[in-house]
Amino acid sequence: MILPEFEVKNILRRYKLSLPYGKVIKSAKEYDGNYPVVLKVNSKKILHKTEAGAVVLDIKTPEELDRKIQDLSQKFPGEELYVEEMEPRGIEVIVGLVNDLSTGKVMMLGIGGFYAELIKDVTFKKLPIDKYDAEDMIDELKYGSIFNGYRNLKCNKDILKELLLKISNMGMEMDFQQIDFNPIFLYEDRYVIIDSKMVI
Repeated sequence: MILPEFEVKNILRRYKLSLPYGKVIKSAKEYDGNYPVVLKVNSKKILHKTEAGAVVLDIKTPEELDRKIQDLSQKFPGEELYVEEMEPRGIEVIVGLVNDLSTGKVMMLGIGGFYAELIKDVTFKKLPIDKYDAEDMIDELKYGSIFNGYRNLKCNKDILKELLLKISNMGMEMDFQQIDFNPIFLYEDRYVIIDSKMVI
């Protein structure tokens, strides 16, 4: 079963993972955060929202938000909608967890975002991981140099290691089939999980 993304993010908040501010809404007047925002369909049926046209980016005003709410409500009748603050783009990574009958729980780290499936720069470790495993995962990526100041890209490698350990601990406590965080934006002093999917 696919969990709706807003429900997934409420689970992640309990583990004190960093997420954009957001809420389920029916109109712009219910939203009390900053603009620009992203509007998403909160569905148990849609795993890949971007491909399904269930995401609208860079909405700048309440009036525009109301128009997009109406558009998505017509396109996806009966589905909840939720809105999130739109974060500035950072260095993108993907983290995934898979609970496999033969291997147990495994973590994947890779270069994330739109080109993740094309680049396929990924590495795997069995859960639980420790700080040395987290370091190894980062160093094993072919494009791992982006975490060491490549062409003045600003990213804190220690923050990524800490995040991997948090996700590992969460994965050991939870019962799931698959969890994906793609993308995660990394900055010089923080990270934000932008999109998350969970199959249970």
